[in-house]
Amino acid sequence: MSPEDSELRVRVEDTEDRAEGVFHQGTPFTGEVVEVGEDGNLLSLYTYYAGTQDGPYAEWYSPDRPFRTGTMRFGLLIGVHRQWHPNGQVALETEFDAQSRQLYRREWDDQGNLIYEHT
Repeated sequence: MSPEDSELRVRVEDTEDRAEGVFHQGTPFTGEVVEVGEDGNLLSLYTYYAGTQDGPYAEWYSPDRPFRTGTMRFGLLIGVHRQWHPNGQVALETEFDAQSRQLYRREWDDQGNLIYEHT
């Protein structure tokens, strides 16, 4: 990030999703875009650089129950991405290398039993 870019956190309703990326006040956005529920709890957080998803993201069922998490780099999936069932059990785990190639994928049912694995 260059010195003229500032880290911002804005609400999703204050952004515009275009074919060329996410914009805030007419400019490709750099910072965090959040969605906040009626109760004030954070529902999602996505990180952008120059309008492209770049950095961590997370979504929640509720403040103490994650829905999914992961990291993007220049719009590509990298690292470990996880998703949870509403009861808190891990549902899915997938890892991607730096070029966004899938290294493995595991899926579990809502009781925690492994139902699929691909490496």
